[in-house]
Amino acid sequence: MTKSLPVLMYHYVSKCEGSISVDPRTFEDHCRTLAARGWHGISLHEAEQFLLNGTPLPRRSVLITFDDGYLDNYIYAWPVLKKYGHKAVIFAVTSKIENHATLRPTIDDIREGRARPDALPQVDKPFIEIAEGVAERQDTFFSWSEARAMEASGVITIAAHSHSHANIFCGHEYSGFIFPRGRGRTFYEVEGENLWGMPAYPKAPAFSGNAFLPSARLMDIVRSTVPQNKIEAYNFAQQQENRDRLQRKLDALSATEAGRYETDEERDARFTKDIAACKALLEKELGHARRSFCWPWGVAGTAAKLMAEQQGFSVFFTTAPGANPPHSAGAVHRFKVKNRPARWLLSRVRLYANPAAARIYSFLRR
Repeated sequence: MTKSLPVLMYHYVSKCEGSISVDPRTFEDHCRTLAARGWHGISLHEAEQFLLNGTPLPRRSVLITFDDGYLDNYIYAWPVLKKYGHKAVIFAVTSKIENHATLRPTIDDIREGRARPDALPQVDKPFIEIAEGVAERQDTFFSWSEARAMEASGVITIAAHSHSHANIFCGHEYSGFIFPRGRGRTFYEVEGENLWGMPAYPKAPAFSGNAFLPSARLMDIVRSTVPQNKIEAYNFAQQQENRDRLQRKLDALSATEAGRYETDEERDARFTKDIAACKALLEKELGHARRSFCWPWGVAGTAAKLMAEQQGFSVFFTTAPGANPPHSAGAVHRFKVKNRPARWLLSRVRLYANPAAARIYSFLRR
């Protein structure tokens, strides 16, 4: 029987290279090799029973997870999981799930002749040029119809990964300003109104604690000084005299005039609003209750967990590697799967299936 459940963490299954991207051919090699060596991707329900209640799992069980809800999970990963008999869970950001009524083609549709190769959505080319020499990542996400199709197959469960996957400002001292620039990731926005020209305050994951709230007066100064069209804001930032003028206006504000920190009551209300919106949408669109929540960036404070428990969640997934013995639902460890050969993945799966080895290895990595 399983003594520690290895939990694999994927994000993109895409031909576009990146630190959290696995090539579709590599992903298929992973799934094929796991199956050939007797490892089986279990359902989220089976994992929850083990993590909450200690219900035994067969030896060589793994939980395959994906974060965020990218369309490439539907196009590339879902067909491969079906092919090799694995089950998996996608922790989706509900504000990003799209509303297409028509199902888009997957690699199965191409292979079986139901769609032409050029009909496959271009998920492998996510970078869009916003100015000369400046590109930003604009990912595509699967739709509610596609989520229902994946769930109906019995292969994939859709679970909670917050409604917004946002950041907060976590400090009042800043260096520079926020202007359009080359950007290689999708989730970068801060809770509240986002303006070009905002001071670049330090950021933290939204569920980490109390946010610093820039004042209405500061926001008015930024809004009246910096054009909010993306291209115009980019051009504004290229002129040093423009940035100096903005700096002088903000320097005239005292610390209390510039902003304040959230109260604990405001923080808890913000946590509850996001968690409740995520849960309500999942249950409305997919028709059943959710009890697993995956923290964005794997970070949450005590208050966030309490708010999530009050909304009915009882299994919490992190991004920290480690052992997952029975009854460890409060902080489920996962390890990031890299775009490396299947033999590397097998070595990690074996490691995290051994409670003592997993704890020692994770401690040494800190």
